[in-house]
Amino acid sequence: MHSYPLYYEKPYQKTHTATIVDIVDSTLILDSTICYPEGGGQSGDIGLISGVQLVNTTKDDDHTIYHHVVEQKFSVGEQVTIELDWDHRYHFMQMHTAQHVASGLLFTRFGIQTVSVHQGERVLTIETDAAGVEEATCFELEDLVNAVVRQNHPVHYEVHTQSSAQNLGLRRSIKVEGDGVRLVVVDDVDRVACGGLHVANTAEIELLHYYGQEKIRGHIRLIFTVGQVAREEIRRAEAAVRELGVLFSSPLEGLVDVARTAVASAALVKSELRKAQQAIASLLLASLVEKADRVGMVPVVYWNVPEEMDMKDIAQALMEHEDLLLCAAKEVEGRMLWLIGVQGKASAVLDFNTGKSSLLSAIEGKGGGKAPLFQGSAQACSTTFFSACKDLIQ
Repeated sequence: MHSYPLYYEKPYQKTHTATIVDIVDSTLILDSTICYPEGGGQSGDIGLISGVQLVNTTKDDDHTIYHHVVEQKFSVGEQVTIELDWDHRYHFMQMHTAQHVASGLLFTRFGIQTVSVHQGERVLTIETDAAGVEEATCFELEDLVNAVVRQNHPVHYEVHTQSSAQNLGLRRSIKVEGDGVRLVVVDDVDRVACGGLHVANTAEIELLHYYGQEKIRGHIRLIFTVGQVAREEIRRAEAAVRELGVLFSSPLEGLVDVARTAVASAALVKSELRKAQQAIASLLLASLVEKADRVGMVPVVYWNVPEEMDMKDIAQALMEHEDLLLCAAKEVEGRMLWLIGVQGKASAVLDFNTGKSSLLSAIEGKGGGKAPLFQGSAQACSTTFFSACKDLIQ
């Protein structure tokens, strides 16, 4: 059962009264609708249906449009009123139009093809067929798009047969079959087959801002913000720069150099701190070894590691001893981290692999490794762990 789509005829209509013709689980099917269904990289419309939250709009392969609501209080034959979340709808119309302008200019000015697009709540992404795109090119594209925005190019639609559309030499292949191919035309900028919704004039895009890029599937994906979101992101970045300027007591032109110096200094301090922590772990373990009981000639150490110490430092300290059996435990955030070190002749004192199952069962834990180091976590306390370790000593 189909809903008559009004969104192409009246893309700026914000409210509409319709009749429920079917209900499928938590979705309503209406006789007509102004709600655009999710597809083509564009989000489905949201809003209210007779005061009940509309959380998404989708359609199936048969073009039946589903209105997903949060609660079921409707009945077939009931008349309802749709109220679009207009800010949400209009933002996607702006983004979709901006994408056409950007993709069209990427192709005509730079020979870069668009592979796929996605319009998110905050950002617009365009995956290109290029393995690399210079940042200077991205800024030039940003300027070109915003020039088109200022020039007030009309945006309209044309309906073609497959043959007439193919003869236009469109920058992108036509994905729909049969005649009635809907083309979106940005005058003097772009013409492409598309089933989405767009603003009526490029001036309504307001602003396109290049946000960055990332590598995906060997291609470059360009990231943009549009309209009000673009202004918000620019202002947020400016606020962060001002705050950093105050924090580092630096004007804008020197901020990056000052920040780099601060990061390098912090890295040096961190490195020196790590060395100090490792030295402390080595000294503490050496002290425990000196006082430890021995099995044969092998010292056996049971160590309740302080929370502020890193188990990696304990493992490194272990390697400084020729013969040592170390059972270390550290309790942190309601669980225990455990470590068993079997250095040199200690392998004759404790065979971890043979006793692994009984140990892990006793401490309600998991973990493993290979000689000389075994590690994991457990629910039991350190006292239970040390007791289980003693049971494994031969």
